[in-house]
Amino acid sequence: MKRFISILLVSVMLLSLMTACASDGDGKDKNTDNVVTTAPTGEATKPIKDYVEDELPELNFGGRTIVILSPESDGATDEITVEELTSDVVNDSVYNRELYVEERLGVKIENFKVDPTSNGEAFENLVSIQLNSDDDSYQIIAYSTGSFTRFVFEKAFTDLKTVDHIDLSGPWYSQKFIDEATIDDSLFLVTGSLSLSLTRFMYVVYYNKSMAERYSAGTPELTDLYSIVDRGEWTIDKYRELGASIYDDANGNSQHDEEDVYGLSFTTGQVCDIAFSTFDINILSSTDDGWFELDVNVERMYEAYEKLYSLMYETSACVTGFDVPKLFSNGQLLFAVERLMNVESTAFRNMTDDYGVLPTPKLDTDQKNYYTYSYDTYTSFAIPRTNPDPDCAGAVLEALSSYAYRDTMPAYLDTALKGKYMSDARSRKMIDLAVDGLKLDTAWIYIETIGSNFPRAFSGELSGGNETFSSTYASKERQVKRNLIGYKNSYYQ
Repeated sequence: MKRFISILLVSVMLLSLMTACASDGDGKDKNTDNVVTTAPTGEATKPIKDYVEDELPELNFGGRTIVILSPESDGATDEITVEELTSDVVNDSVYNRELYVEERLGVKIENFKVDPTSNGEAFENLVSIQLNSDDDSYQIIAYSTGSFTRFVFEKAFTDLKTVDHIDLSGPWYSQKFIDEATIDDSLFLVTGSLSLSLTRFMYVVYYNKSMAERYSAGTPELTDLYSIVDRGEWTIDKYRELGASIYDDANGNSQHDEEDVYGLSFTTGQVCDIAFSTFDINILSSTDDGWFELDVNVERMYEAYEKLYSLMYETSACVTGFDVPKLFSNGQLLFAVERLMNVESTAFRNMTDDYGVLPTPKLDTDQKNYYTYSYDTYTSFAIPRTNPDPDCAGAVLEALSSYAYRDTMPAYLDTALKGKYMSDARSRKMIDLAVDGLKLDTAWIYIETIGSNFPRAFSGELSGGNETFSSTYASKERQVKRNLIGYKNSYYQ
């Protein structure tokens, strides 16, 4: 583990350098390579939506240190702090954000990062130690949502609705998350623009444009996939129909392997988790007393299971277990169901074929909207109940989040994701459609507690190749209902 100290002195040096070296007297700028690339004013050059400024008052906390506990990066840009400017637009926005918030609020931000290779055990132990000893080592905690939320029912966190300086109606917070995570009008976790992973972990469908053109003689619709989406006809049946005839035993060994060419992918494991979101199947709903109840459209769920089982196990053109990003980047796969973060990978960056992006498909044409799922390890944020001054932490969280909304998220979505990696305007529109269609559910947020791992039972049965979900559902239904009663009793004690 390693402590990353805030860079207040570097901030002063950089600001001095900007003043002293902006011009050499003949109108030409010089020494700009190491200067902050985005002035720390909180002003965005390309906001995602209408520009909105936060309403924080003038505050000065006298140089107080705010320590944020978080996991180490998974290989992409850290969400909380970075060590240096790199000329990468996302990295540099995160760097400048820290400087801006420190200067604005009179604080020092430290980010204590824990190696994630311990599967979360080391991180969760640190949280437990602080809570059980009334320690105040960490003023803000950022962690993987699905593993984080058990602490809510241990009464570990401060109700964010009682914290000054946090405006939960701000567009920098996910209102969908707030709606699903609220318990009896209390909110203990929040996520939004500050969580790059919330967007990076969203699922889309990539398609290989060269392959689509090559196979369009037999399937003309492959040349106009965007119009299929626009007409509301991009369903799981249409997805299967368009790729089901594309299979080539390239090495002639009469076996499905990683040297062959495929039309479709829907791999076992994580990809199966998208079903409830993308097919608009609710799991838990709020009750009038502020608690939750199991509220599944069972018929729709069974229909989704049957369609996915048929796609995965009765369609020779569908990849279920190979390295999908590798096959796709090698030009061996027409459709790849993967996360947005794949565009940042070396494999995708080195592709010779051009590719486009589509939202994940609907269950049927009666479904009104396209929805997507964000893998439940996206980051959410909490203020531990051991923090004696949650209002200061609230101001820091608000300032970081609003800056992220105005600058960091546009840097990722507009400049990097759509500007750098997408080659056509319609794919950029499809990314907006997918991101706007994020669908969250209380059962996913609280998956290890009141969610009773119910949605993972669905994906687990699919991944195991079981033809039906009915018997497993009956068992999980009883478990969820028992847990809802048990956690309700403990929550209100």
